Amino acid sequence: MKYEDENVCQEAPAEPNEIAAYIIQTHGGDAVAAVEILLDEIEHLQTQLSIAVTAMGKGYTRGWMPNIER
Repeated sequence: MKYEDENVCQEAPAEPNEIAAYIIQTHGGDAVAAVEILLDEIEHLQTQLSIAVTAMGKGYTRGWMPNIER
């Protein structure tokens, strides 16, 4: 049985402006809701990164440590 989520884009847009338009479209045209969801996703990924940093040793990455800052 093949499960397809109705919220998943079958063909992801390639250009950044197309991606932004797609994200807003998936939120019914509500840009504020789209930004709120993206901020929630960023927070979640930062938490996951913090967990990964804590769990992995320096030898695993040859001394490299991820940084939240760009």
